[in-house]
Amino acid sequence: MLKIGGINLLGVLLAAVAMFFVGYLFYGLLFSEQWMAARGYTLAMFEASPPSPLWMLGGFIIELVIALGLGILMAKRGVSGLAGAVKFTVLIALLIGFPILGYDFVYGYYHDLTGLLVDWGHMFVSFGVAGAILSFFD
Repeated sequence: MLKIGGINLLGVLLAAVAMFFVGYLFYGLLFSEQWMAARGYTLAMFEASPPSPLWMLGGFIIELVIALGLGILMAKRGVSGLAGAVKFTVLIALLIGFPILGYDFVYGYYHDLTGLLVDWGHMFVSFGVAGAILSFFD
């Protein structure tokens, strides 16, 4: 399979797809009501003005960049094996991702802890899943 800088691109692609799916589970199925309420959204808002599918494409591109970044960091640190990869990527979520998401909570308009916890949960799970997938493409 095609590699760039020792990073298997199939692994990156599959990790990005899995992260996108975790986002669907969190924001589309499991916690959509809680997250929308935390952000002040209603279903009527989405029905009146449905978002463009291009936003979903943009979201997937973000997942691709994150998966590539995790793969690069794992390779640079010599992370291997399922347990090691999940521990490493979850640590990245905790030490970098959580604080970044915290900016919106602190400085944004909505200071709803429920929304932040949904976002943190999504990041924690999606980074862990990406690490697990990437571990199979050393």
